[in-house]
Amino acid sequence: MRKALDPAAWTRRISKIRSETRTTKRLGEVQALLDQWRRGDPVDFLAYRDTKLAEILAYAQKHCPYYAGLFANRGLSSRNQTGFAKLPLLDKPTIRQHRAGLVSNELGSMRHGRMNTGGSTGEPLEFIVCRGVGLVDSLHQEFLYRKAGYEPGDVIVALDGSSVPESLRAQHVYWIATGPEDVPYGRLSYSSLYLTPETMPYYIEHIIATRPAFLRGYPSFLSQLADFLLEHKITLPFAVKAVELTSENTYEAQVTRIAAAFKTQVIFQYGHSEVCVFAYTDDDTYEYTCSPLYGLTEVLDTEGHPVAPGDAGEIVATGFHNFAMPFIRFRTGDVAVFSGDDNGIVRLKRIVGRTQDYIYTKRGDRLALTALIFGQHYRAFNHIVKWQLYQTVPGEVTVRIVKGTRFSTADEDEIRSKFWDIAEVAVHFEFLDAIPLTRSGKFMFLVQKISD
Repeated sequence: MRKALDPAAWTRRISKIRSETRTTKRLGEVQALLDQWRRGDPVDFLAYRDTKLAEILAYAQKHCPYYAGLFANRGLSSRNQTGFAKLPLLDKPTIRQHRAGLVSNELGSMRHGRMNTGGSTGEPLEFIVCRGVGLVDSLHQEFLYRKAGYEPGDVIVALDGSSVPESLRAQHVYWIATGPEDVPYGRLSYSSLYLTPETMPYYIEHIIATRPAFLRGYPSFLSQLADFLLEHKITLPFAVKAVELTSENTYEAQVTRIAAAFKTQVIFQYGHSEVCVFAYTDDDTYEYTCSPLYGLTEVLDTEGHPVAPGDAGEIVATGFHNFAMPFIRFRTGDVAVFSGDDNGIVRLKRIVGRTQDYIYTKRGDRLALTALIFGQHYRAFNHIVKWQLYQTVPGEVTVRIVKGTRFSTADEDEIRSKFWDIAEVAVHFEFLDAIPLTRSGKFMFLVQKISD
């Protein structure tokens, strides 16, 4: 005779069944709504967003001690969403300090895993996600591909910071297979960690042999490939349906070169490992649409108040699907220009960088890179292979440069003069053969060592 389960075991089993049922139901709901959205069918996204916000608030209040305390201390109830804006913003130090209280007391009945993020910003963070979150992200990635023309059989490849074994690199193989499926992240990953002028031809040759319909990855990586194609007048012997740029800030010059080299549309995808926001562009305005099926996106000023359309603020997001460790009003550290909120769909005119993407003047004022660099025309750009700003002292910046063949003292003078005229920032130069990437293979344009 089979031994009877004790009451505690029965409780865990029932909780697990409920958890799996809830996940299946939510995934089916998200899939159906994404299909309607892609077809252009009318959907009441505002009602959906309000419902899911109420659900995650109620769950967090009931199952996460940290949130239960917040609601109790402020006399709020998850049943009344007007109190949502009174909840404090959640940042990484708070997550580290209250990690145990942020985790659901139902974690034992959930399929879950651990994730890490923040290596490129110097603020690493480990957190827990439940199984349903990854699947919701996959559904959104497929939704974006299909909007761009994806059909079964199309090859998708990633261009990221994957690590490739030395035994393969010895054979001039700088990519790894990631699985048989193209959706959501590609069947193989090309690594930015080993890209040099000497290895570039091997990358290009393999991409031509693979014939991907979609390339998805770091803008800095793809722009280097694009530069090589354009410089050597190489036309790909196949059609690319789209290049999707993600994980790094993207600049106008990069987009222009990538579109020209791959002869295709360029789309942006914005999100975080913290699984609170999924945003994308789908036309040449490059305005971001934030999925109301994924989470609630706010754009707030330095006082925590919503900004008006046309104004810039920090992206603050609440995820709808991570019941293992809910992040409510999470500070992403990214700055965006708010475009509006229509039918529950938040749009961002552009994402202008991270909150630390500022140069500090001698007086201690913060100057956004968009004003100093990206809103200016520098002739020196034509003579620079790659450059990076490094700041440790207010009013001074070290400009690290990989020179092009035509770089001259006139280019140094131009950069020095503009930095001083715009912000009274003194420039020091450091000339390198290569600029190091982060551990994950990303390129950081600004390394800012000054904190507020």
